[in-house]
Amino acid sequence: MEAPFGNLLDTKAPLVVLFFSTIFIVGILEEGAKSAVVYLFHFNHTDFDEPLDGIIYGVTVGLGFAAFENVFYTILYGYKVGLTRAVLTSLAHASFTGIFGYFLGQAKEHDMKSLILWGFLTVSVLHGIYDFLVIGNIIGIFFTILIIVILQVLLANLMKNLLQKSPFR
Repeated sequence: MEAPFGNLLDTKAPLVVLFFSTIFIVGILEEGAKSAVVYLFHFNHTDFDEPLDGIIYGVTVGLGFAAFENVFYTILYGYKVGLTRAVLTSLAHASFTGIFGYFLGQAKEHDMKSLILWGFLTVSVLHGIYDFLVIGNIIGIFFTILIIVILQVLLANLMKNLLQKSPFR
């Protein structure tokens, strides 16, 4: 998606340019595409009948997006890149879109559509910062994994809290 902006997303780009590019190009484009799919295909569906469903649909869309994206990265850069991305990138995309799904579920439950925009902006910035840290080589693999673990713990806690309130428990 961001291929036309490759020079802005290069490790050689000035850090300020890379920072804003990862948020306003990668974050907005990728999270916009994933959020639109979750919203358009699931928000008004009859099976979306509790807030937890937002996370489930979000994680599912995030994993599908990651699988699609990872195939292209593997073709372009080889199986080693593909293997790393298969784990880390898949979990990152699932986390970001799952967090958007949380906001979507809250928006539906409380009839507050403004939460949808807030969720989209939140995950776009989170995704952009994550990519900035990774693409800019500001963090290594250890801290990348740590961020993924933190995102997964956050998502698990959101799910646990919603599950406790679920009418289907």
